[in-house]
Amino acid sequence: CRTIMKGFTVVALVSLAALAAGYVVVPEDKITKADKDFLVKQKQLLDVFQHVHQHEVHTELWEVSKKYDIEQNYEHYKNVEAVKEFVTLYKHGLLPFDEIFSVLDDHHREQAVALFHLFYYAKDWETFYKSIVWARFHVNEGMFVYAITVAVLHRKDMAGLELPAPYEIYPYYFFNTEVIQKAAQYKMQGFAGVEKINDWYTVVIPTNYTGWYVHTNVEQKVSYFTEDIGLNTYYYYFHADYPFWMGGKEYGLYKDRRGEFYLYQHQQFLARYYLERLSNDLGTIPEFSWYKPIPTGYYPNMHYYNGVSFPSRDNYYEVYTPDHYQDIEEVIEYEHRIREAIDLGYIVLPDGRHVDLTKPESVEYLGNLIQANPDSVNARFYKYVGWFARILLGSSVEHFENHKVLPGVLEHFETSVRDPMFYQLYKRLIQWYWEFKDHLPSYTKEELDFGELKVDEIKVTKLVTFFEQYDADITNAVDVEVLSHYKGADFVILARQWRLNHRPFSVQYSIHANNNVKGVVRMYLGPKYDQYGHVYGVNENRENFVLLDVFEYDFLEGHNAFTRESTEFSMTVKDRTNYYELYQWVMDAYNGEREFPLDMTEAHCGFPARLMLPKGKQSGMPFQFYFIVSPYHAPSIPLHQGYDYTLNCGVGSGARYIDSLPFGYPFDRPIDEKVWFTPNMYYLDTKIFHKKEEEINAVN
Repeated sequence: CRTIMKGFTVVALVSLAALAAGYVVVPEDKITKADKDFLVKQKQLLDVFQHVHQHEVHTELWEVSKKYDIEQNYEHYKNVEAVKEFVTLYKHGLLPFDEIFSVLDDHHREQAVALFHLFYYAKDWETFYKSIVWARFHVNEGMFVYAITVAVLHRKDMAGLELPAPYEIYPYYFFNTEVIQKAAQYKMQGFAGVEKINDWYTVVIPTNYTGWYVHTNVEQKVSYFTEDIGLNTYYYYFHADYPFWMGGKEYGLYKDRRGEFYLYQHQQFLARYYLERLSNDLGTIPEFSWYKPIPTGYYPNMHYYNGVSFPSRDNYYEVYTPDHYQDIEEVIEYEHRIREAIDLGYIVLPDGRHVDLTKPESVEYLGNLIQANPDSVNARFYKYVGWFARILLGSSVEHFENHKVLPGVLEHFETSVRDPMFYQLYKRLIQWYWEFKDHLPSYTKEELDFGELKVDEIKVTKLVTFFEQYDADITNAVDVEVLSHYKGADFVILARQWRLNHRPFSVQYSIHANNNVKGVVRMYLGPKYDQYGHVYGVNENRENFVLLDVFEYDFLEGHNAFTRESTEFSMTVKDRTNYYELYQWVMDAYNGEREFPLDMTEAHCGFPARLMLPKGKQSGMPFQFYFIVSPYHAPSIPLHQGYDYTLNCGVGSGARYIDSLPFGYPFDRPIDEKVWFTPNMYYLDTKIFHKKEEEINAVN
């Protein structure tokens, strides 16, 4: 929406190829620099997201939209029948503008998937571009953003194209109501009192988390974590990479061990959340009963673009009411069916045959079953527990018209992790994962040991966390004047928020190898003590470790000493570049006015690097690292094969993983302490110190 868009920027594209476990730093000789054709595409893609809730402001885009007729261009799509299905739905009537979109709503999802097909099956960029511009002015904006996001992430020819961060596309889902209101007031009052510099108004609005405005319960002590825009963005993109409605051979998600990955991702979310709770003296994640009041309320303090507030949930919310009796009985029955399958050791197929659920690799079947995706072997019988539970626990208002829904935060993937009930619900669901794993035998000494190798010593430099300010571009939160000659706005509105970060640290490895051998190093962080100050036992603590880093290493015979910086860790990605800067880079690049950045295209499928460490305490809080070096087990598809790992995350390629060991190895099975401690493992006690920003430079 800015006048700077009259030119183009530079974007030198490189990505940090995210594995399922994170990303790897791209070697300099592998960097792909953008040509002008790519930069034009990047600019065009960014343009369609400007003030996405307004449908009349873009003269150029509107002209493209008016001239395009889908029915006259069927030959430009790979799957004509799918496109015709969308046209049929469109003529019947889609979700109107300004109504609230939720992908968990059956009607909304049917329309969104059809719109996704329109984008996904476009044969070339020209058809894709005309399709998205047409949709920009003809379909609901929430549905549009969802469909284009999933399409861009799943089209191989879109690799490297940068999407604006979701919190900048529609800030209403990420920032408190008073921040959005303040932004609107600045705009409506003509930026009175704001100095215009270089023909630009720049407004910075301080923003906080929900706990500062209204205190509902102790769970708000960790709102800086659960409401972090980077964390919510990460979860949103996870579900855009692996939508619960997408499956089959066409998209190839089964190649990525999607079922196992789904369970492991949520298990890691729970473990990381627990570390943050310990840092705030909150203890274990609470459990709930469907038959009793839900003690944990949540007040989102947000509103949708159309002015309707997100539903809130009071403390001791009554979910078991006459209106919900049947729904809850169904959910409990579905839960029973899944538990029974785990205990019986098989899944019942629609034709009565059985699928073995007793082998380690059967976790893939279980994950697909719990997510209820199209790769599930029997969604008809085992149903969609997670969907139903989100709706029941989110306290959303019952609707009587398909176009008038009012979803709670649990019904949007970009807002789910804000709500403490998200963690309580998934603690319940992931318990099935652990029940499945508990049926497997413990790893033997031979399965744990790496005979050719011994860890002599590992050292980690001091761990220090702090809060720092971050500016997010929320200009899209306000409307602009509707003018036939609209070319862009002359203002930028930023929301400034304190967010958790940590000082970079180093890990120094000292490992002895008997001969030349390739290994894989895993580094975990877990608690040392429980909330009562008792030292955790090895087995009871295995559910609480978070994987920070995993990497291959070619060990040479003899002593191997090397250092790995926290900035190299493979699980995490840095903060996203804001829209304003991204557009400037595109302009400057096209005009040759600046050097190509070396890390412009940002991987979307890694955990936020800032949140790698829990907050800790001012005087230091005890935690422990766990390291294990394992023999290299080649994955079924070699890492990075079949996709350009400098440009995308390789979703659906089957080549995202560094080795073939189970996610969470070796904590994924019950631990037999008689054989557990092998020479290739190493435990290291540590402390995490939390300091004020101004104290950081004084910390030794």
